[in-house]
Amino acid sequence: MTGIIILNYQTWETSLKCMKSAARSMEGGAYAVYLVDNASTEPMPDAVKQYIRENGVHFLQSKKNGGYASGNNIGMKKALADGCDYLLVSNNDILFRRGAIQEMAGYLKTHPDTGIVGPKVVDRTGQVQYSCCSMRTGMKEIFQLFTVAKLLFRRKWNRYYCLDRDPDRGRDVYYVSGCCFMMSAACAGQITPLDEHTVLYDEELIIGIRMEQCGLKTHYCPKAVVEHRHGHTTDRMKPFMFQCICQSELYYCSRYLHAKRWQLRLLYAYRCALYRIRCINDAKMRKYWKTFREQTRKSCQNSCYSTTKML
Repeated sequence: MTGIIILNYQTWETSLKCMKSAARSMEGGAYAVYLVDNASTEPMPDAVKQYIRENGVHFLQSKKNGGYASGNNIGMKKALADGCDYLLVSNNDILFRRGAIQEMAGYLKTHPDTGIVGPKVVDRTGQVQYSCCSMRTGMKEIFQLFTVAKLLFRRKWNRYYCLDRDPDRGRDVYYVSGCCFMMSAACAGQITPLDEHTVLYDEELIIGIRMEQCGLKTHYCPKAVVEHRHGHTTDRMKPFMFQCICQSELYYCSRYLHAKRWQLRLLYAYRCALYRIRCINDAKMRKYWKTFREQTRKSCQNSCYSTTKML
């Protein structure tokens, strides 16, 4: 049986569309849906309540919004306890093409050395999105590919995101996008619970490292296709999104890459400067600046302190 974990925050109607598309995609296969709500303040619409009741959806309510990893940990723990063989982790702004879920489960079943499989991700127009990465993300990649320096490293950028490969050919990769992926129960037993110190970003990078440590493969499966209607939740809270990017990045670099203090401070200064530039034409960003600065400064200090302890 496949456990389908869908994480909701505020966007109930989006979650309903995701659940319905998952049901259509399964075509009668054995599955269970686990809808995890990350402490939404907006009430659940009657249409969602009705769908949950009539379709046997497991509704799991989180007491607080601990972010992506925290919410998905709740769903995965329940799915494993229920005996699911495969766990599909999905953002709620994903729509599944017919047979996509079974295609991923089928690959895992026939490739026991593979722990995670990810689909081909397209947008509304069918354009292929970045959905897999070919290499471990170290400090060199952070500065080369996640700053303005990426303009000087276009070839590496293309290689990093597998843009130099045919998107219709399957291959083993370092990690796949966290917006939608499937893992075997055996793999979940080794790499979960997910690290909850991140909020919205860098979870895939951490999963990639854990997979490498466990000696398990990650596979990109283009026969499984999903549509990502990107940004239904994050577009509504863009300033907070930038804060999460900065905090998660500092944590990842400190905890998993053991970055030096000067590297963390330089990276933090760059993120602050980038935020300030975006404030020029964005009133919401300007209004949130003080909060951004206070919260991210604490993260930078904590990351530098953690790095000092590890030296």
